[in-house]
Amino acid sequence: MTIALKHARMGKITPRLPARADSKARFQILMPAVEALLLRHDPSEITIQMIAEEAHMPTATVYHFFPTVEAAMFAQAQIYIEHLESIATNDGPPDDRASWQNSWRVAAQRWRGLVNSNLAYLRLLLGADLPRDVQRLDSDFNVRLGRIIATRFERYFVMPDVEGMESICANAIEICDAFWRMSFERHATITEDLFEEGMRAVFAYMRTYLPDVLEPREP
Repeated sequence: MTIALKHARMGKITPRLPARADSKARFQILMPAVEALLLRHDPSEITIQMIAEEAHMPTATVYHFFPTVEAAMFAQAQIYIEHLESIATNDGPPDDRASWQNSWRVAAQRWRGLVNSNLAYLRLLLGADLPRDVQRLDSDFNVRLGRIIATRFERYFVMPDVEGMESICANAIEICDAFWRMSFERHATITEDLFEEGMRAVFAYMRTYLPDVLEPREP
């Protein structure tokens, strides 16, 4: 892809974030409208006209912020991912230090509860027809999340010398995501059975690098 084409594409997917107070107010109305539509429709079914009607705004106003529907989906995905990332950076309850497996499970259960409570989350981050750039945004988040988990493990446990632990954790997250996407495709939710299958797959992969028992660090 040439630089010119790349810039043209980025212009189509990048939302125009508001600077003035009146623009920020309109933007704050638009984002709930996008989410409301995602509760009723898959991302590929949503149009700029639908966003305008949902927000009770002129179509031109929507185009001002979102040159394409993809840009609106990108903006909404950023909101969800920032929320998930803020949760991921907070330590869990004390029992998540009992083992590395429990630490992973506690965090995964917390995220599962959050996304299962909002169909818009599920459709936008786990659906089959995600815009390519939303997929990239999610993949980039998994890399950052892998870094967060690796750092938490270092803080909680006496870790063996494993090269590339951040990438290993990111890979494990992608494995978990695969089961969650499968569950959403089949059941429109993350079921208990497929959540557990994802945990088995993650733990099997992680055990190729970590022993079953790690000595906990002093709090």
